[in-house]
Amino acid sequence: MTGSAKPSIGTRTGSTLIDVRDARSVVVRDDRDVSGAPEYRPDLYEGTAEFYDRYRPGYPSALFDDLLDRATIGDRGRLLDLACGTGQIAFALADRFDEVIALDQEPEMVTFAAAKANALGITNVSWMVGPVESAVVDGAFTLITIGNAFHRLARQKVAERATSWLAPGGHLALLWSDSPWRGSAPWQQVVDETMREWARHAGATNRAPADWEAALDRDPTSDVLRRAGLRTVGRYEFPVDRTWSVEALLGFVYSTSTHSRVALGDHLAAFEETLRDRLLAVEPNGIFEDHGSSAYDLAACP
Repeated sequence: MTGSAKPSIGTRTGSTLIDVRDARSVVVRDDRDVSGAPEYRPDLYEGTAEFYDRYRPGYPSALFDDLLDRATIGDRGRLLDLACGTGQIAFALADRFDEVIALDQEPEMVTFAAAKANALGITNVSWMVGPVESAVVDGAFTLITIGNAFHRLARQKVAERATSWLAPGGHLALLWSDSPWRGSAPWQQVVDETMREWARHAGATNRAPADWEAALDRDPTSDVLRRAGLRTVGRYEFPVDRTWSVEALLGFVYSTSTHSRVALGDHLAAFEETLRDRLLAVEPNGIFEDHGSSAYDLAACP
């Protein structure tokens, strides 16, 4: 891998998070303006980093190959990975870019990813803490990615910032993956129903805004990107076949914002026992087949 910037995370000085790498700092202010968009709590994924990294399947390599081809990433350049989580995109693409900046507002996620990068000897990714909406990033980027998170951001503001951060002809890619229980198989219905039931028991139904899906219907992402000056290129979907165990499904559930171990609290043990028993009642062999998909929406900067 190329590049000399070593992974680092921000340090807090008052209400400001500052990149401590060098003088080319990335400053993040705590002045989020969601402009009427559904507002998500800033600690949604507290306690999930290890589960997120271990149990969330990465995006398929075919998706990344297709994305890099359509975005004409030929001379490497710079990647900005927004709402990066534990780095599923940043790690997968680090060796295709000279420099990667990965930003997330949850310190636990960034700390986990930075430690993993150090352990793997990855030196061209800089890990930053702070809200995407108010990040000030130096320089132009060949590609900006957002994985499974655009709906949680102030979409119009982030799209406009992305336009300003992209080099001429650069691209913005919004990546998505299905949750394993999104399907009609009996075991998938069991997981979905059990999660809904225990979200009520644990008082976790309000962790996501009730109107977030309606907000997407009222103002489709394609319109948001168009207003920001981006040209929609297309949506590209890739089938993904996965096999799950009970432990892997529980791990995935604990990586979510609504059913993390923190969100379940005192209900954790009872939830786990209930879900385990119900899954094995449906599939006694403990093997669960999932036929899902991953996709990305691609937009281009003029």
